[in-house]
Amino acid sequence: MKISEVLAIQEKLNEKTTAKYKPKPKAKPNLKKALKVVRTRETPNPNALQFVVNAVILDHGNASFINKQEAKDDKMATALFEKPGVINVYVMENFITVTKDDKTSWVPLKDRIWKTIDDTVTVYQPEEKIQLSEVDVVNFAKLANDKKLQGIEMVLNRSIRTNLAKDGGGVELKGIEGNEVSIHYQGACGSCPTSTSGTLKYIQGQLREQLHPELTVKSV
Repeated sequence: MKISEVLAIQEKLNEKTTAKYKPKPKAKPNLKKALKVVRTRETPNPNALQFVVNAVILDHGNASFINKQEAKDDKMATALFEKPGVINVYVMENFITVTKDDKTSWVPLKDRIWKTIDDTVTVYQPEEKIQLSEVDVVNFAKLANDKKLQGIEMVLNRSIRTNLAKDGGGVELKGIEGNEVSIHYQGACGSCPTSTSGTLKYIQGQLREQLHPELTVKSV
């Protein structure tokens, strides 16, 4: 037997002996942080609070629930509606806005909501993102209704929704009839006193400035 073959056999024996006494590798801890509420943020609506989570849970769009029936397929929203006084749940980006009725106090409701979100929050699968094509709004009045709606969505996206999201709310475009635009407030905006006055006037002003001077806006 060649010396090289003897050395090779000895090396294999050493490898087996070392492996026999080598401790097994420990499982690495899960580096993915659990989704948790990190703070609350007040909104202009005293009956609505934002519960801010430590990660983005909805990449784009939103999920809005106005009652337990609407929330039946959503574990977190269903659990939140079990809490007495909760009347609205709104999910967007990294926060959940919970709205209560006038009769219910935030103490101890706030802590109960916080714990419920910690126990049930999850990452949402967003709806397919709709890419809106640019609309020639110079002749807005002559456009077909579907094009008018696209133009209004463009204005809402670039001039309205970001600011509303900061306050825990949103706005959904419901339709247009003649020069009257119908919108629906979501989240904290739903029962906020300023929604029917200042916010509505601001939205109407933006639509008139960017699209057509005769547009009016109503909340439905």
